[in-house]
Amino acid sequence: MTETSRRTGTNDSSCLFSIIVGRVSTEDSDRIIELLEALRAQENAPAYEVIVADRRQDRVSERIGADYPEVQLFPCPTDMSLPELRTLAFDRACGKYVVVTEDHCVPEKGWLTGMGDAFEAAPAETVAVGGVVENGVCDTALDWATFLCEYSGFMGPVKTGPVPAGSVPGMNVAYRRSAIAAIERALLTRGFWETTVHPVLAHKGLSFYLSDAIKLQHKKKFSFHLFATQRFLYSRYYAGIRFGPDQVAARIGMCALTLALPPLLLFRMAKSVTAKNRQRELIRATPYLTLFALIWAWGEFVGYMLGPGDALSRIE
Repeated sequence: MTETSRRTGTNDSSCLFSIIVGRVSTEDSDRIIELLEALRAQENAPAYEVIVADRRQDRVSERIGADYPEVQLFPCPTDMSLPELRTLAFDRACGKYVVVTEDHCVPEKGWLTGMGDAFEAAPAETVAVGGVVENGVCDTALDWATFLCEYSGFMGPVKTGPVPAGSVPGMNVAYRRSAIAAIERALLTRGFWETTVHPVLAHKGLSFYLSDAIKLQHKKKFSFHLFATQRFLYSRYYAGIRFGPDQVAARIGMCALTLALPPLLLFRMAKSVTAKNRQRELIRATPYLTLFALIWAWGEFVGYMLGPGDALSRIE
């Protein structure tokens, strides 16, 4: 890999990709080192930069600062939400495309090349390209359950081509920077872009594209307590922002519907996993998945009843 493939400055027109990361993980927090090493190992990569918004500010932060001078690392308040961290990192980006990933995801060697090829192959109105998410922590049934609960629909193989906005994973995606720059800042910081920004982009007539050549591994080893807490927080946040405080009837109606949510969630997960011939992993993970589906439903119930509270700032 050439030196020009790594970026340390800003406002350079030669930079094609800006990779933005919000550093938030409280468990398995040094996994970001694997991410940074994988970026250094990209094959035939175009010029890129790495921007990390860091709310952890710990020993791993010190290591990044000492050993990875190509990374633009900047400290942020410890209670800043992940969408806010990403937006601050976006403000520093100079690439034509902005890549969003997470501090525990490890891309394959052809990741950036695959994104560039996908934009070239996609229709002209394509605003974002995404790819495959595989499980990189497979030791226990809990490891499989935490992965399948979130990403069962994004496992490979995937069919390459245009897809609905909701079919692109929020942590393995590259956007045209100009399109994100045109979005109101309040929307960028309000929530995760796959739920708040994607519908707006789709409404503008822009399209999304999925490629089986854009692959990364999700590598985070959760404790049961952390994942259960995170699942509840995300569900409460999601439900809490769907309706305004004055939409009482809608909120009550959705509370009732959460009773049907656990079996529906389990059915969807089983359908996705079976389609990818991963039945063995599904069977192994089902006891935990059942618990997570119940927690998911409880989180949405609380969100519809009480709103999001401080859930967004606690999500990692």
